[in-house]
Amino acid sequence: MYLPMKNNTEIANLIKSFRYAFRGLKHAINNERNMRIHIVVALLVGFFSFLYGLSPGQYAIIFLCFGFVITSEMFNTAIEALVNLESPTYDNLARIAKDVAAGAVFVSAVAAVIVALFTFDDWKRIGQTFLVIGTTPVYLISFLVIILIGCFFIFGCNGKVKPQNKKTDNYK
Repeated sequence: MYLPMKNNTEIANLIKSFRYAFRGLKHAINNERNMRIHIVVALLVGFFSFLYGLSPGQYAIIFLCFGFVITSEMFNTAIEALVNLESPTYDNLARIAKDVAAGAVFVSAVAAVIVALFTFDDWKRIGQTFLVIGTTPVYLISFLVIILIGCFFIFGCNGKVKPQNKKTDNYK
C-alpha cells in the first residue's frame, strides 16, 4: 500500500527522526564499552553461525538476541543519562535505577547465551566449525581480523563525548 507524503516537511521530519536515532546509536557506541563488546560478540557469533550452518529460523532467533541485548544496552545508557540529569550528586534511588537498568542488560545477555547454548548444541559440529576456521586461511584471517579490530574497537576506541547539559535547539 502506498501512503504518499503530504509535503516536504513530512519528509524532512522523517529524515530528522532517522538522524536522531543514528545519533543516539553513535553516542552509545562511543561512550559505552559494553555496547562495543556486544557488537564485537555479535560479529563473532554471526561469523561462526555462517560457518556452522544455521537454519533460517535459527538465524532469526540469533539476530533477535543481538537486537535484544543491544537495545537493552541502549535503554541502560538512556536511563543512566536521565538519572545523571536529575541527580548529579549521589542518591540511593539513582543508584537503584542505574543498577536495575544494568541488571536488565545482564538478564538479556544471559538469555542470549542460553539461546546460543540451545542453538549451537552439537559439540562435534562446533569442533568441525573451529577446524574449518583454523585450516582455511581466508576464514582464519577473517576471524583474527575481527578479534584484532574488535579489541581495538572495545579498548582503544576512546570516542567518549561528554554530554552537554545545555538546552539547545537540536531537536527542533
